[in-house]
Amino acid sequence: MELLFSADPTLYLSAAGSLDAITRRKSLQLHKFAAAEQRLNATTLTVNDKVALVAATRARLTTQAAQARSKLEEAEKLLSQLKKADRERLAKLAQLQEDADQANSLALAKGLGGISGRAGIALKFALKQIGDRYVFGAAGMQYWDCSGLTMRAMQAAGISLPHSAAAQAHSGKSVSLSALRPGDLVFFGRPISHVGIYLGDHRMVHAPHSGARVKVTSFGSSLGSKRLVAARRF
Repeated sequence: MELLFSADPTLYLSAAGSLDAITRRKSLQLHKFAAAEQRLNATTLTVNDKVALVAATRARLTTQAAQARSKLEEAEKLLSQLKKADRERLAKLAQLQEDADQANSLALAKGLGGISGRAGIALKFALKQIGDRYVFGAAGMQYWDCSGLTMRAMQAAGISLPHSAAAQAHSGKSVSLSALRPGDLVFFGRPISHVGIYLGDHRMVHAPHSGARVKVTSFGSSLGSKRLVAARRF
C-alpha cells in the first residue's frame, strides 16, 4: 500500500518490478512443484502396478505349484499301485515255482534207493530237509545255508566238517568230476562259495540261496554263474 501512495514514482516502479520478479519465481516454483508431484504420482502408480503384477505372478505360480504337486502325488500313487501289483504277481509266480520245485524234489527223494553206507545216511538226512528255508549262517533245524546243510548231513553219518564251503573243499578225498557218485560233495565257484550233495544223474540236494528252500537241482558244468570246480568223497 505504501508503494501505491509513494510520492517517488521511481521507488514505485523499482519495487513493482521486484514484486513482479518475485511473483514469476513463485509461479515457476509452483509449476516445478506441480510437475514433481505429477512425476511422483506417476512413479507411485508404476510401483503399485509392479507390486500388483508381482503379487499376481506369485499367486499364479503358487497355484501352478499346487496343481503340479497334486498331479505328482496322483502319479506316485498310481506307480505305487502298479509296483504293488507287480510285486504281488511276481511273488505269486515265485511261490508257484517254489511249490513245483518242492514237489519235484520230494518225488526225486522218494525215488532214490539202494544208496548205503555213510553216503546214504548223509543223503537221507539232507533229503528230509527239503522245503526248509535258506538262512545265511544257519545249520538247522528248519533253516540252513549250503555248508550248514552239508555239515549236518555228514555229521549224521559220523563225519565232522567245518561250517564253510571253502573249508569243506579241503576235507575228504578229491574226486574227478567225471567220476561222481551219490553222496559226494560238489563245489561251485572260484573262489568256492557253494556246496551240495550229489544224488546222481547230474542232480544234487542243496540249500540254494537267500529266500529259497532246500531242494533237488539239476546242474551241468555250472550252477548258474558258478562253475563246478571240485568234488570230495568221504
